[in-house]
Amino acid sequence: LLKQSLEASAKAIASLLESALESGKVKGFKPHAAAFLGYLISHESHHRGQIMLTLKQAGHPVDKKIAYGLWEWGVR
Repeated sequence: LLKQSLEASAKAIASLLESALESGKVKGFKPHAAAFLGYLISHESHHRGQIMLTLKQAGHPVDKKIAYGLWEWGVR
């Protein structure tokens, strides 16, 4: 279910970005479409940080290999 939801989300974002790049804007977002992509990346990074901090505060710190793996997608 999670994988299907993430794939559906990816398709929806790809469609949104494609139409936004064609029209030059994203509904409800004042800056241009490229800035929206930057916003999405920043927002995702924020949530990764929240997850890491929550785990640490709950007494479950994440191993360095896993922590770096969250960012180094090309290295498995």
